[in-house]
Amino acid sequence: MAKKKTLKQQDFQKKKLKVGKPKQQASNVTSTAFTARTISLPNQQKLKSAGNREDSGDERLEADILRRLSLCKHHSAVTRKETLVHFKHMVPRIITAKCMTPLLNSCYPLICDQDIQVRSALLELLEEIGQYDQNVLRLHSRALVLFINSSMTHIVPAVQRDSGKFLQCAVRYCGDELVRNSWVKMLKGMFSVLGWSLEAPGSKKSSKSVSMGVKTSSVVSMNSTKAKRSLQANLETLLEFVKCGCLEPKPDPSSGELPHGPSAYDKYLIPALPQPYQHLKLFVKELKNEKTASHSKLEELNNTSFQDYATRREVLLEHFYDRVLENVENVIADGGECGRVAKSLKGTMGDIKSLQDACA
Repeated sequence: MAKKKTLKQQDFQKKKLKVGKPKQQASNVTSTAFTARTISLPNQQKLKSAGNREDSGDERLEADILRRLSLCKHHSAVTRKETLVHFKHMVPRIITAKCMTPLLNSCYPLICDQDIQVRSALLELLEEIGQYDQNVLRLHSRALVLFINSSMTHIVPAVQRDSGKFLQCAVRYCGDELVRNSWVKMLKGMFSVLGWSLEAPGSKKSSKSVSMGVKTSSVVSMNSTKAKRSLQANLETLLEFVKCGCLEPKPDPSSGELPHGPSAYDKYLIPALPQPYQHLKLFVKELKNEKTASHSKLEELNNTSFQDYATRREVLLEHFYDRVLENVENVIADGGECGRVAKSLKGTMGDIKSLQDACA
């Protein structure tokens, strides 16, 4: 009895711990220690070798760019602008990457953004891309034309005024694609931006037509200085666009080029353009308009491709020449920088007419 009583008392006695000694384990503890030389995983796979660290870095950069594309639709204008600034800094590293196509497709709609800082950041981004590789903008010129044309007919006057800046950038880096595939469309858009009518003053259509462009005589939402600055920029854009489409660049004698000009021998050489047969529209689906009979001849030419200088000059002289001269005279009479650019535009139109008459 005394032995059992002693054992029961030991169960409730607290043992004193000695300093420096480990805690005693319980009598019913289960050891979970194990020793193994190898661990076998049936689906284990080596993802990257040590020599592909640079490739993995480029892939991480592209993945980061793709994750940021959704910020182009962010509700905050500051976020959209900072995203475009980040893309601009990354252009030298991603100019040849596959992510350039989704990047441009996500950034082009910001041409119609109502915040001026976002539009300015986008213009700087396009300039940066064009300086590093013009073929990138040439390859995506069709989508660029779509959103430039949308901004030219935008209901917000500020967006409409800035459309000339994007057209000027496009002419600088992919002007050949622009004048070949969107000659009439861009001319009509510039007339809309400048507030010029395409109809003759005495016709019935001109009395009913309403122009959305901003004129110097009727400025609603901006002061006279800003209006003249905008008019000057858009006139310069129209002048550069007309020169690019109608005046063939003269060969430089010091460069050793043939004296006949590029158009005489370009068709026998390998095309330098990324899409030389884009005008054939082999892979493009266009919606056919059933009311083509009621449309004017100019509207029928809206989606027509003009591959040579002579055809573009003919269309310009037939449908736009008289209207340009009529509207330019008013700007020349106002004087100033706008009058100087308008006078240069008038002289260029005269040179184009003389050149076309000489070719005929």
